[in-house]
Amino acid sequence: MRGGGGGGGSGASAASHQGYGGKRHYTSQQVANHCLLWLLGLVLHLTLCSCQRVDLKHPIVSTGYGKVRGIRKELNNEILGPVEQYLGVPYATAPVGERRFQPPEAPGSWQEIRNATQYAPVCPQNVHGVLPEIMLPVWFTDNLDAAATYVQNQSEDCLYLNIYVPTEDDIRDRRKKPVMLFIHGGSYMEGSGNMFDGSVLAAYGNVIVVTMNYRLGVLVNLRKFNYN
Repeated sequence: MRGGGGGGGSGASAASHQGYGGKRHYTSQQVANHCLLWLLGLVLHLTLCSCQRVDLKHPIVSTGYGKVRGIRKELNNEILGPVEQYLGVPYATAPVGERRFQPPEAPGSWQEIRNATQYAPVCPQNVHGVLPEIMLPVWFTDNLDAAATYVQNQSEDCLYLNIYVPTEDDIRDRRKKPVMLFIHGGSYMEGSGNMFDGSVLAAYGNVIVVTMNYRLGVLVNLRKFNYN
């Protein structure tokens, strides 16, 4: 009898936790505690994910002068992969003030992440009527209005690069990618590297393509040229 009574007490104690039918029941305080722990875990998970998430649309790379933020461009082509563009990256200190007409100097470093998602200004110029038409390439004269849209933003602070980097590696070649530097024409009077989008060439050739703006006209440092 005692054994049976002991068993009955044990059964009553279990019933207080499991309830009738063997199902577990919780008090409102226990439910609240479980919900709170679940919410805290969810917040912690989302926080860690947000910290570790990589912004593929705006990649960030380090240079010798500081970090720059670019933009990832999809070429909408079955063969060519996306390209990272870093536009308006300075390659010299702004040639203004006392540096006007002087040889270029290395750019200063920057602490914050520099935004490189849009073209920098081009050197001051007048596309219409400056040079005889015979001195200009046919593609330029045939598309003069379109070319003019690339030189609307002008400034003597114009020493900038545009860099196009392919994102898909060639499995047959793991070496560092070659770099192609394109220097635009224009008889040192007009033009801009902004006119030439190197994305397709970079993706197709698996090379890093760089275009540049430089000083034109009277702003050119003539001492650097040897006319003899």
